[in-house]
Amino acid sequence: MQVHSKFLLFILIACLNYMIGAEVFVGKEGPHTPPPGKKISLPIPQLSDEETESNHMPHHLKCDACLAVAYQIEKAFSKEKKKKTTLKEYDVLEIVENICTKGFENYGLKLVEGVNRLSGPGLETERVMGMTQMGGRWPTRLQEMCHYYMGEAGELEMYNAFLEGQNQLTNFLCYGTDIYSHCNHMKPPIQKEL
Repeated sequence: MQVHSKFLLFILIACLNYMIGAEVFVGKEGPHTPPPGKKISLPIPQLSDEETESNHMPHHLKCDACLAVAYQIEKAFSKEKKKKTTLKEYDVLEIVENICTKGFENYGLKLVEGVNRLSGPGLETERVMGMTQMGGRWPTRLQEMCHYYMGEAGELEMYNAFLEGQNQLTNFLCYGTDIYSHCNHMKPPIQKEL
């Protein structure tokens, strides 16, 4: 059985055990898993009314959302920059529009240290063991935030920040001032241990 298939089987068993109230035993160590034989549980996020009903990204998730948007745009810029030394204005506009339209399907909500957090590519929560609730309104909310940054910052300003160096786009969108300050009050990174 392939490693991927074993992992999926483990998750399925963990889900079934969780639903019937059993505990899960981990027999083989891996990244961010407890030692063999240690009991773990994988809680499912319990959503607040704002998390289920709001059409907009809940305030407490805006930093994670900003980091996801910056990661996806930076990844797309990097990929295209490998093909061409300089991107033209229309290339930049097309890249950002494509990301904002369909770049967030792999994001969802995960309970991390007792707090609901977004999880997906480029986020620290992706590496933390836990159940991620995918789909729902999360991709649409991320698309909305991406379009918001497109309108406020502009695609060319995002590209110029990207050209300044690694993490500069993230710093520009998420750690700046006013509308670009969603991560300024973020607590320290999450613990890697369970």
